[in-house]
Amino acid sequence: MKIRNYKALGLIAITILFVVLTFAMTYPLFFTVNKSIAGFASTDEPSVWYFWWLKYAHTNNINHGDCRYISYPFGQDYAVLDQLYPLWSGFKRVMAITTNQCFAYNSEVILSFILSGLCMYGLMRFISGNFRVAVFSGIIYAFSPYHFARAWQHIGLTHIQWIPLYVYALLKMKKDVNLRTTIFLSLALFLVASFDYYYLYFMLLVTVFFWMYCLIADKKNSKKLTLRIILSMALTGSVMAIILWPFIKTRVLAPQAKAVSVWSLRRPFEDLFSQSARPLSYLLPSPEHPFLGGLAKGFVGTDIYGMSLTEHALYLGWVPLVLAFVAFRRWSRNRKKLTTSREPQITDKKGFYIGFFVFLAVMAWFFSQPPWWNIFGFKLYMPSFFLYKILPMFRAYCRFGIVVMLAVAVLAGFGLNFILERFKSQKTKLALTALFCGLVLFEFWNWPPYKVIDLSKVPAVYYWLKEQPQVEVIAEYPLDADSPNELFKFFQTVHEKKIINGTIPGTYANKVAQTIRKLSEYDTVKTLKWMGVKYVLVHKDDYLKTDLVEDREDMERIPQNQGLKFVKSFPPQECSRKGVMCIQATGQIDVYEIVAPALEPNI
Repeated sequence: MKIRNYKALGLIAITILFVVLTFAMTYPLFFTVNKSIAGFASTDEPSVWYFWWLKYAHTNNINHGDCRYISYPFGQDYAVLDQLYPLWSGFKRVMAITTNQCFAYNSEVILSFILSGLCMYGLMRFISGNFRVAVFSGIIYAFSPYHFARAWQHIGLTHIQWIPLYVYALLKMKKDVNLRTTIFLSLALFLVASFDYYYLYFMLLVTVFFWMYCLIADKKNSKKLTLRIILSMALTGSVMAIILWPFIKTRVLAPQAKAVSVWSLRRPFEDLFSQSARPLSYLLPSPEHPFLGGLAKGFVGTDIYGMSLTEHALYLGWVPLVLAFVAFRRWSRNRKKLTTSREPQITDKKGFYIGFFVFLAVMAWFFSQPPWWNIFGFKLYMPSFFLYKILPMFRAYCRFGIVVMLAVAVLAGFGLNFILERFKSQKTKLALTALFCGLVLFEFWNWPPYKVIDLSKVPAVYYWLKEQPQVEVIAEYPLDADSPNELFKFFQTVHEKKIINGTIPGTYANKVAQTIRKLSEYDTVKTLKWMGVKYVLVHKDDYLKTDLVEDREDMERIPQNQGLKFVKSFPPQECSRKGVMCIQATGQIDVYEIVAPALEPNI
């Protein structure tokens, strides 16, 4: 009983530690959790709006799966989210109904950091037996630049916490091949699949890597392990099939299955180049680092770093890399029987673990590369080229960087462990661990400036619009016909009017949107009238930001359209809080009423 109490107290202490570290690394978010979200200068994720929609639909007894408040009058199908991610969707609904949209959104972000640290700690504690290096590896993984970049833009990809849990389950099953570990592996994979299918895809590949490594390094038990892995995958597949049956039945097998265009089953092949890792993606500090970011900013947008601040924030950290090299060097020397008296021989178990994570780091790095390397005109094909032929719905192989990060975090933990072995004093070991943890936290530091977006105030036009009871449907221009403008959707959380915006490419609603891009044309206004629109909001600054002559000309001709009647103009606004990004800042917004007759578009 005392041992169990000791372990429970230890886990509580580690949890508190990661809560404190999460607070320190995301400090600005904690104090604005009810009115701000983590993010870049603007958000392109629908999650904040979706939390509002879940609560609004619940309060007004509306079916949240059949949303007619965006892409009006056609609407959008959100029931597919419940079918694809029942566990995650259930969590969202509970949080949305019991809190506000900002708190619900931020709770996912904050929990992902805490759980990522804890799961990585559990993995490293299992394979090293040392709580100090387990904490160190947990810090590397949880607070990696990749994780922060996802927290600022793609909330679904923030849920990296189940990846080390799954790897832990794999290694656990290698140690104890029995029914309990088989079920544990299936459960871990189910948790991965419940939050993001990219990570499910990656974990299936990691399983293949693990199986390949076991065939090489441990031939004795490889047959038994292979059978258990197959059994576990079959068990997980059965559970997932049961859960996904409503989706398969209504959207795959039905004769008139509803198209799920938002989750396209075939992405452009060209995306594999723009969303793959580059040579400097792993080596340069995040451009968002307050002191070291300048080293990378000049390379963003180049072929040697990558085009995206989000997708290419794969920095592994020089401290973890150096320590990982220490572990690799010791492992390599141990294999050659060149260890000295000061370097005790690595046990077979630890040697297996180090070898596997070296292998995993190399494989994950290769799989994160573009479809081919062009070497003096010769194409050297990479794994992503062949995988796209089989699964064309996956395009962002740079996201394999989180698997590279996990492998480096483990190897860095072993490297620190080998260094600590040289010292006998517990105080010295604790001081060195604290030093290396501090160095990693500095390398991964990201504020100031604060990475939060203040959502507490919106442009004045939306407060005015909320007080217009005769208005049911509005349109915002420039029209977001190429991809949904998530700010237009968020503004709906204030004015609560139906909007025609937010259409998804490939849907009928988007085909209609493609025909009404130019507000200066009389036929566009007649179509808007047919769609039920009463007021049109024209964002003048957004027209000018495109730098396209046709957009500027369209904006200048809007007042001449006989089907529009000018109602009111709202002047530009600035953020009230200095040093914090906000969505209140806007240029001039003009409001027009549609007075033209209705005309159904000919699609």
